[in-house]
Amino acid sequence: MLTLSAADDVATMPDDNETAATKFVAPDDVLEVLEPLFSSIEQADASRATVKVLTESVSGGQIVDSQESTYQIASRSPDRFTIYLKEPNQRTRIYGNEKEMIVRLAPEAFYKIDQPVGLREAVVALPLPMGPYPEPVLALTLASVDPSNTFLNGMKSIEIVDRDKFRGVTPAVHLKGEQDDAVTWDFWITQDNPPKPLRLLIDLTPMLRSTGELRVPQGYEYQIRFDFLSWRISGEVPDSLFRFQPSEESVEYESLEDYAQAIAGAVNEHPMLGEKAPDFEATTLNGKTMTLDDLKDKVVVIDFWATWCVPCVAALPIIQKVSEDYQDKDVVFLPLNVDETEGKVKEFIAQQQWDIDPIMDAGGKISESYKANAIPQTVVIGKNGVIESVHLGFAGEEELTKRLRDELDVLSVGGRIASSE
Repeated sequence: MLTLSAADDVATMPDDNETAATKFVAPDDVLEVLEPLFSSIEQADASRATVKVLTESVSGGQIVDSQESTYQIASRSPDRFTIYLKEPNQRTRIYGNEKEMIVRLAPEAFYKIDQPVGLREAVVALPLPMGPYPEPVLALTLASVDPSNTFLNGMKSIEIVDRDKFRGVTPAVHLKGEQDDAVTWDFWITQDNPPKPLRLLIDLTPMLRSTGELRVPQGYEYQIRFDFLSWRISGEVPDSLFRFQPSEESVEYESLEDYAQAIAGAVNEHPMLGEKAPDFEATTLNGKTMTLDDLKDKVVVIDFWATWCVPCVAALPIIQKVSEDYQDKDVVFLPLNVDETEGKVKEFIAQQQWDIDPIMDAGGKISESYKANAIPQTVVIGKNGVIESVHLGFAGEEELTKRLRDELDVLSVGGRIASSE
């Protein structure tokens, strides 16, 4: 069963304590199709695959957001693997072997995990999120794992839809499954012996709507498509793929949290700190024209964000709430969307039920003038028009709230922050 954790968007396995009475039993014709594929993966000593990932948000039949990423995965039994996730704005790679696990978060940033996980555990227990729904990809690409734990547990139904040629070319079997948590998936595999995975299409919309964790408007759909560009469970896989060689410039961090705090704490290094805030003329999503000069003698909190940026989406409501608590002390909150279309932003704000009218930075000119090369980034401008603080990254609700309140307590009465002087 493919389930999604609300806490970290990591797929997790179902409870092992499911009773025999509730356990799903797949039809014989479905098992005849799936078992040869699953058995070949479980019996494999090595694997290598490239999987293209496409996530799409659709509203009223129109695509309002689309993001592409790619997995490059290799493994060798008993417990060696590498998972390389290339996303539009981030590249993360995990190196695992019997002795240690290393996570490379950036070209010059990594941390070690002294207690590595094995291949079977990696399917459901990676040390950090690797894509929006990683479990099915890992179950189908890591050697010696049993994919039936992922695809046959916790199901309501699985059926064969057809045996038509995939994209009109490749002889294939098309299956459709519905899970207990309302997630549905379509799975195409070849008719080879043994079969190979071709495409897995997962529709998360029913699950998102049923849990109530996101406000999902009518006509909205959220799907993830995995296309297996290459896939093999035989042949040589070199040892070098499972070893990380740091460069002289590489920095080792204690943990993922340590790395996040280091990014968030980069305020004193920002080139705009202590500089006069660049003026700008901009239009908000609702068509209001404004300039920074209109807010003279006020404390201005500019939050640079985008719909695709998960930490931005987590931080924005917190920054808005703290800023609005100081409204009667001349503090103004300006959410600034970085170079996205009006339709996409309007749809996203409606979905989240946010009460904001963001500045639309088409082309990213304002972001460039503020050197907002990475987001989330929050710039706090004092009543004197000087940039007093720059928050980079998202250090968590408690830390962000405390730090921003401390700053606004000082700036709202005309004070200065030492780091900007």
